[in-house]
Amino acid sequence: MILENPTNSTVYSLAWPMAMNAILLQATLIVDTILVGALGEQALAAMGIATSIGGLILGVLFALSNGTQILVAQAFGADNKLALKSSFWSGSIIAVVIATTGTLLILTQHKAIVGFLAKAPEVATLASSYLTIFTIVIFGVALCQNMSVFFNATGRPKLPFFSKMIELPFNAVISYLLIYGKAGFPEYGLAGAAIGSAAAVTFRTLFLIACLAYFKYQYLLSSGWLHDNIVDSVKQHLENALPIAGTFISMSMAMSVCLMIYSQLSTHEFAALTILYLWIRIGGMMITAWAQATGILVGQLLGQNRFEMLDSFVGRSWRVALYLAVLVALIYSAIPFLFSIIYPELQQQTIDVVWTLLPLLILLPFTKASNTICGNVLRAGGQAAYAFKVHVSTQWLFTVPASLLCVLVLDVSVFWVFSLVLFEELLKAIPFHLRMRSGTWKNRLIQS
Repeated sequence: MILENPTNSTVYSLAWPMAMNAILLQATLIVDTILVGALGEQALAAMGIATSIGGLILGVLFALSNGTQILVAQAFGADNKLALKSSFWSGSIIAVVIATTGTLLILTQHKAIVGFLAKAPEVATLASSYLTIFTIVIFGVALCQNMSVFFNATGRPKLPFFSKMIELPFNAVISYLLIYGKAGFPEYGLAGAAIGSAAAVTFRTLFLIACLAYFKYQYLLSSGWLHDNIVDSVKQHLENALPIAGTFISMSMAMSVCLMIYSQLSTHEFAALTILYLWIRIGGMMITAWAQATGILVGQLLGQNRFEMLDSFVGRSWRVALYLAVLVALIYSAIPFLFSIIYPELQQQTIDVVWTLLPLLILLPFTKASNTICGNVLRAGGQAAYAFKVHVSTQWLFTVPASLLCVLVLDVSVFWVFSLVLFEELLKAIPFHLRMRSGTWKNRLIQS
């Protein structure tokens, strides 16, 4: 496969289905929060605690899938079928092992973890029930995400998008029926939202498996492995993917830990932050998808040794990312009005918290857009270890301890707690842009 000189249109053709898929992925949680919102602040807080715990495992799965995506992209660019097969199955095996380990941990320790985080026994009971059912979602995501990044990196990003288009309404209907006991179904309350999500992700998994069969990826079932046998291939895949995944694992874990810290804020502040983080992820998905599409194409160009195109291509893509940041900032400016409509059961104190954080929300997309482009390009070019160090140092040496200090010791206002997210992005920007200018990131990971 020879990649033509990639333009903004080339990136767009990859980015828009990836963006829509990512938005719909987050929309599953948005649907749950909308449906659960009528149950009150306690149910929202319980779901926030449960999803922050489950998010640690999902973060690891998504992180490793990003590593798989880069390796598949370079293998696809090099037209190496054996490398494509090895990357797909190695990624699947690693994802299933992680999902199994995480599920066992949740099933054996969920009461202790939830009990530690929840302020009220009622919230702990609700969160525990939601979390145990959510383990089914973890297994479904493990399989779906590996198939999705394979389709993305091999030029079929619409398939994961279509799978989410099917999953979302299925999830909304089943969740609604089970939360409120409509149409003769039992009324499960918050647990009904988890059951609906579990049923929907199972349906999506079957759809993606059917897509693999329909498009006849015969080389996935061929004999032989890139590194002699399956064990060596999995080890090599993990060795290459882990530095790429490490960044995303750190990001997800830091966010989940911060949400756990935020659970010690007032109920209204924590409920506002729980919903805001969902919408921030949705707003950022346009930029993230553009950056990931850029990374995929950078990987394919590197797989073909076409180094001369990289600088001009990345520069064009970076400028578009900043234009997208302007659009996201405009969307964020309307969030308080949207919340009043979408979540009519929210109390005014919660909406007031959202208004307080609005200036930070509007500034955040600009730094995140530039950093996201830098991070994806560096990872595509073999500089994942550098990106990992930047993220780890800013998150775990600044954001997490500063959050602990501000919430548990200084008891500062929620505005200053949330401002730490913006300060983190400003800290990342300096080392990211210095490394991009150096040009040392242009490396090939897969040989023909």
